[in-house]
Amino acid sequence: MKVARWKVLGVAGALVLGYAVTTQAAQIKVDEDTFADFGYNMKIMYQKFDERGKGGLDDWKKNVFDIKDSRFYISGQVSKMVQFYGEWNASGAYGKETGGYAKDNKVGLAEGGVNFVFMPELQVRAGKVRVPFTRYQMTSSYSLIVPTDAWYDKGGSDAKGIFKNIKDGNYASTNPLDLIGKADGGLVVHGDIANGMFRYNVGVFNEDQRKDEAFKDLQWVARVEFTPTMLGFAPESTTSPHGKVKDTYLGKKDVLTIGLGYYKEKLYDKEGDYNESLEADGWTADLFFEKKFGCWVPNLQVGYIELNDSHFYKEETTWKKGDTSLWYAQGQLLYDAVVGFGKPALAIRYENVEADGQSYDDAGNIKKDFAFDRWGVAFNYYLKGQAAKVSLGFDKVEYDDAAEAFLKSSKSEDSITDYYLYIQTMF
Repeated sequence: MKVARWKVLGVAGALVLGYAVTTQAAQIKVDEDTFADFGYNMKIMYQKFDERGKGGLDDWKKNVFDIKDSRFYISGQVSKMVQFYGEWNASGAYGKETGGYAKDNKVGLAEGGVNFVFMPELQVRAGKVRVPFTRYQMTSSYSLIVPTDAWYDKGGSDAKGIFKNIKDGNYASTNPLDLIGKADGGLVVHGDIANGMFRYNVGVFNEDQRKDEAFKDLQWVARVEFTPTMLGFAPESTTSPHGKVKDTYLGKKDVLTIGLGYYKEKLYDKEGDYNESLEADGWTADLFFEKKFGCWVPNLQVGYIELNDSHFYKEETTWKKGDTSLWYAQGQLLYDAVVGFGKPALAIRYENVEADGQSYDDAGNIKKDFAFDRWGVAFNYYLKGQAAKVSLGFDKVEYDDAAEAFLKSSKSEDSITDYYLYIQTMF
């Protein structure tokens, strides 16, 4: 037994960290069935934040250089049946309240887990893993074609977002956007059927949205996907430790995926602060398409998300149940040939968010529904795929209805345009 242990340690220690071409990571390999890839990813961003206020608390502009994400990861397997992965990130926020210095710059587990591959059709992933409800939740943040991510809600105080301000101001019980979190503690049964033509995910996760009673219940999710492989499209297999998909495959394969998802969790009991139970559920439908035509690679993604009973909102002095709807469309056109140092691409994203609620305008009139529209435009320059990428772009957000009234009454801007320069590296 001692000899076996020293043999493994000796092999691991003696192996030079080899370069794994497929993952662009350093690899320690014990044998064909036992190995681990190590790597480091980073996001650096300069953002020019538009003016947020008109003399109130939000009267500021900002020019910020920041490391948005600094992430170490490990991914591998101890046998063909047992896979594992982990990601640790460190990020700090810069702001006037810290005198320009980063705060809460701590290293923590972003996600990680174990995936048991009994067969391609039957697998079990457990840990702090991706929630398989929407495609957005399954998408790697290091593959985004618009790097400022989805639901760009930056209209509130110190760029915290209108929905957070509405919640903090007791206009709503929860932030509906928090219900679409990417990773959480849970377990997922998933698999690929007919060589990836069909894929399924059924999961149970923590319910941690309650104000004072987190983890009292469970969150249930399910997602199925279809790829017409008979037409030559490649499936997005979930047979991996993490199960993530990408916003773009940069012309490496032709992909057409149609997805449907369902979600359910209980947010409040009847005896809670609102004297009524709140059991949220939702559904989503999305489509992803990417195909290479010569030197051009067009990419298109559309989706719709409906969240029923996602929050309580205050109507005068009464709390009522509210719904939230979100829909988006985005695309990228990549020129798959080197121009200068890399490959150029243009990406555009539109999204609309609308949540039940009400607010008063300056004249005392009631405005219903907290809503905003966002246009994001990014010029991407891929120096070495996603491993070395530079983006230059802007986000324009316009708030409507009750959200517009809320912002105007608090002397905040209801239309903002933020610019950014983004640099990404992956190893």
